Amino acid sequence: MRGERRIITVLFCDVVNSTGLAEKLDPEDWTDLMNRAFERLNTPILRYEGTVAKLMGDAVLAFFGAPVSHEDDPQRAVLAALDMIAAIGLFREEVRKELGIEFNVRVGINTGPVVVGEVGSANAMEYTAMGDAVNVAARMEQTAAPGTVQVSQETYRLIEPYFDCEPLGGVELKGKSEPMPAYRVLRTKEISQLDHRGVAAPLIGRDRELAVLKAALAGLRQGRGRIVTLIGEAGLGKSRLIAELFQEWEKNDLSEGWDVAHGIPYDANRPFGLFQNFARQMFGIELDDPPDIIHHKVDNGLRSGGSPDEVVSLCSVAIERVIAAKVLHEARDYSAEAVRKDIFETVYPAWMASARSGPRVLVLDDLQWADPASIDLVIHLFKLVEEAPILFICAFRPERQSSAWRVKQYAEAEFPHRYDELFLQPLGADDTDALISALLRIADLPRDLHDMILRKTDGNPYFVEEVVRSLIDQGVVLQTDGGLKFKADVNVADIPIPDSLQALLMARIDRLDEQTKSTLQAASVIGRAFYYRILETISDSAIALDKQMISLERAELLREAGRVPELEYMFKHDLARDAAYGSMLNRKRREFHLRVGEAMEQLFHDRLEEHAHRLAQHFHLAGDNERAVRYFTMAGEAAEALHATAESAAHFGQALDAARALGHAELIASLEARRSAPGRQAQTG
Repeated sequence: MRGERRIITVLFCDVVNSTGLAEKLDPEDWTDLMNRAFERLNTPILRYEGTVAKLMGDAVLAFFGAPVSHEDDPQRAVLAALDMIAAIGLFREEVRKELGIEFNVRVGINTGPVVVGEVGSANAMEYTAMGDAVNVAARMEQTAAPGTVQVSQETYRLIEPYFDCEPLGGVELKGKSEPMPAYRVLRTKEISQLDHRGVAAPLIGRDRELAVLKAALAGLRQGRGRIVTLIGEAGLGKSRLIAELFQEWEKNDLSEGWDVAHGIPYDANRPFGLFQNFARQMFGIELDDPPDIIHHKVDNGLRSGGSPDEVVSLCSVAIERVIAAKVLHEARDYSAEAVRKDIFETVYPAWMASARSGPRVLVLDDLQWADPASIDLVIHLFKLVEEAPILFICAFRPERQSSAWRVKQYAEAEFPHRYDELFLQPLGADDTDALISALLRIADLPRDLHDMILRKTDGNPYFVEEVVRSLIDQGVVLQTDGGLKFKADVNVADIPIPDSLQALLMARIDRLDEQTKSTLQAASVIGRAFYYRILETISDSAIALDKQMISLERAELLREAGRVPELEYMFKHDLARDAAYGSMLNRKRREFHLRVGEAMEQLFHDRLEEHAHRLAQHFHLAGDNERAVRYFTMAGEAAEALHATAESAAHFGQALDAARALGHAELIASLEARRSAPGRQAQTG
């Protein structure tokens, strides 16, 4: 099998009582009915960029997170499922009138680790996912009520901040010894309802950035418009800074005038999608609302907010133009350029009138996912800062290939006197330490756990919070009446990367081409830091390696660590290395560990003792016990010579484990004696 290990969200959907329905219809009529149903069921899956893996007569199997990951795959799967149920709801009426039968579906969803790839033989291959996560999704679907979406505990944990769900208690699942908790998804939550899932800390290490934002707000209250860009990798605190500023806005009794538009990744190619979603969310406009209903909702919404008649009139026209952009473009006598011109000429005066009636803040969050047409409109609206009290806050990731990067370039070139740029950096060690302490208020927090969080998160506040959430979810940190408590019998080294971060990092890795991705995986086998010439020796694409390294640096996955004594690279985040390494099949990992060990033997043949501990680990993980014994023993002797008794004993112990795997009695006896020797020497001393 060729494939990868992944965390994916699996969606099963089937027709309720399909056997009974099929008996009532001619096979040709049943086939026609199912084809019409599949058309409605597949459309939402594709819209949210899932993969329709299989159509099974009366059922659909879809994957979210394979072959390409997104950082929000569980949410996408649930959104698709809700849309599927809604689409079939309308279809049911058609079927009832045409055929006189009751047609309905149910959906089950689960998230978990699988192996995905091509399976089969030379005669027949199929792209699929294999693992218990697929079975659990199927069982969720089989126990769901007709017309509902049922999710497992694993999926619920990831989607709970975004959807209202009804707990169903334990569900008996075939093949499972214990009932599994299940939840029925009811609806999406309002954005204002999102919480921190029980983990929150004060804003740490962002005093300068918050001061700049507060100064912009103070200038706005004095009538001065401004543009601020918040640029930073995922998790560095852009949204948190915006939330802190909103609290400042509310302190000044400015309940109106704060608007937020979010870029949505699966709408990145829909013209004016950013502004369409903003309008639909603000006024409760549904996708299938006719023009008169849209006008009624917008007019009522604006008037209930106390907007003057001029603002109501201008904004109603502008919003209706944005919502109708697709319809207008499809009209034969209305070109795309005409639609664009119409929108620009109606939206600008609407925002002008709105800002003149009182200070306004327009937050444009996750702008890296905005469509190019919306970015053009944002840039067009920037001229408002010269004429009205409006503050633009544009938050996006430092992805130079995205349309959002033009926002930064235009603002700094055309409005330098009204522009602030905040480029967020990871927290320093002291601030990260303070954040860990604020989140894990445990007096006796083990030092190795603290250091693991510090090392793996690299100053990313979101990473820190997600690791802490994961520790609580896994029972490593217990919530007691007396506060948080560490579970003492846990090996810190065995704590896995949180699913949420695995998805975030895999989404970045999946944007690489196949060869560059393979190179990143090979590098992850070498370690967090690695010499270029080792990677060059083991790489399957050494000819293009320099180009690939540049791509990996631009993707913020690797960075150059030094050139003396030789060229060395380092994973920017330890968690990124974990994600790349964790995506490899075990067989492929063993193969590359063997390559790395043999490359190191060749390149450092005159310094084997210096690198013995690394060589030992690579050969151990490759399953080469003979060489593992040799290098663990060498590492033990080197540590023994330095009187590092604990390290020496550990190395001899690992050598002993490898010798036992070989069944070499004489070697076992010798190593048992040597492992205990450092301890005796220490006692004697």
